[in-house]
Amino acid sequence: MLQGVSMDEQLEGNKRLVRQFIELTWNQGRHRLAASLVSPQFSYQASMIESPMGLSGMGSLIDSIRDVMDDFAVLVDDLLAEGDQVVSQSTFTGSLRRPFMGFEPTDRIIALNAVTFWQVRRGSIQSAQSLLDSADLMHQAARISHVANF
Repeated sequence: MLQGVSMDEQLEGNKRLVRQFIELTWNQGRHRLAASLVSPQFSYQASMIESPMGLSGMGSLIDSIRDVMDDFAVLVDDLLAEGDQVVSQSTFTGSLRRPFMGFEPTDRIIALNAVTFWQVRRGSIQSAQSLLDSADLMHQAARISHVANF
């Protein structure tokens, strides 16, 4: 715990830090500014990604998603904090303008639910691990493909 700061204040500060990071990176694409919020050893891992990546790799991933979904947004549905851990429940939304990761373009909005476990120490994000609801994403893609074929 930070000296002179109550546990509740620290937990709320950790949640604000995670919300700000999500806003700067996923919603605004301002990765350089977000670098001030993470440790130099920051690591990001997602269930649909093969290996962990640093902030630079995460920024490239986010930029590639934002490039094919010009209406892309991440809504933070809930944030919970305990000790050095923050858990976010988020919804990623957008319509695919160009082919991406095996998915064809559509004017329909796709929503992807995610839960991310964030490790925060001394006011700096150390790591994030996201579990993405890829099964629901595949169901949405199948429904869109089915409708497109009629």
